[in-house]
Amino acid sequence: MRFAISYVSTVNPKLSKIEIQEALDFSKNWNNDHNITGILLYSQGNFFQVLEGEEQLLKSLFSRIKADERHKDVITLFKREIPNVKFDGYEADFISVDERHNFSQMESYLSHVDNLNPAIQSSVKYILKNFTEGIK
Repeated sequence: MRFAISYVSTVNPKLSKIEIQEALDFSKNWNNDHNITGILLYSQGNFFQVLEGEEQLLKSLFSRIKADERHKDVITLFKREIPNVKFDGYEADFISVDERHNFSQMESYLSHVDNLNPAIQSSVKYILKNFTEGIK
């Protein structure tokens, strides 16, 4: 059985846009190399991530994420077993109020969210909605 973890965090204000993009790129590649699926978004000084994978690997990764000085105030949204993969590919995206965002990609994320447990769906959709507020 697969496992899922979701969290939000506040980005260290000392990080530049380039450093944030490098962190997103590194996460995408590392997760793909370790069979971890999900989404990672950045917007207005915050990260939002849903991770799916083997339980012990995710718990170890999440411990490293919580200790990473590139962000703080990590809030766990959920940690639980899932019956199967909900995100069929790991996608990372950089969303910023001062940049145009590809909303078709966000629609793709939302279609995956519809496959989540109904108890989780509303929380994830709420966070995604707030991440994209004002970016039109």
